[in-house]
Amino acid sequence: MNYTTNEAAQKLGITKDTLFYYEREGLLPQIERDEMNRRIYSESDIEWIFLIRCLRDTDMPMCKIKQYISLLKHGGENSIPERKNILVEHEAFIIGKIKAYQDLLLLIKKKIEFYDEVLNDKNTESQKCMDYLMEWEHFKELLGGIAYEK
Repeated sequence: MNYTTNEAAQKLGITKDTLFYYEREGLLPQIERDEMNRRIYSESDIEWIFLIRCLRDTDMPMCKIKQYISLLKHGGENSIPERKNILVEHEAFIIGKIKAYQDLLLLIKKKIEFYDEVLNDKNTESQKCMDYLMEWEHFKELLGGIAYEK
């Protein structure tokens, strides 16, 4: 099955501009054209773009995506160890983000419990202040531990 630019963008949940950007950046294989010189995306093209979107959606930096795609397009079997290494490094990055978000989720749950206690009048005023200060310091530490690569 083949897709127009609009159909491909809609199927992938991205804009036409994003498709054109991926093409300009050399991330896509040569996209076929019809007799009117309009792009025609094949199922293979859609799968290729889906891979790029998956990597982007996990915050892989564009330079790493370009490196990975270049190896995939031109490296053949010889580039498998290098491609694997890129994914292993990115997996570690994602695991770190998941851990940081789990810590932040625990802090949010604790804060909800704190508010429940306040609403039920089971917490003294001094405890409220102390809990808040300790939680705020912990929260700032956690925020400092989340790395964003762009």
